[in-house]
Amino acid sequence: MTQAELHQLFARIKKRVMAGGKPFGVFAIKVAGGRQFKLLSVSSKEYKAQLRVDEALKHCVAVAYDGRANLGDVWEDLCTFDQVPAA
Repeated sequence: MTQAELHQLFARIKKRVMAGGKPFGVFAIKVAGGRQFKLLSVSSKEYKAQLRVDEALKHCVAVAYDGRANLGDVWEDLCTFDQVPAA
């Protein structure tokens, strides 16, 4: 994840977390040679579809954030997305 993507996505998630509401997930969806980050409500049909393809695409950033989410944990999730696990 680029620095620009990281900061832009964190701002969007922070705004939604601070507003409270239903849990949502974050997905990195490939679009025209790039990617777009989507925040999808857990009750959305698209959310369920994205979870089904995540194992193949490895594009789920995080699931089930809501108004109780710890923003430090959110930041850590975003920072570790796209990182190659240590062997």
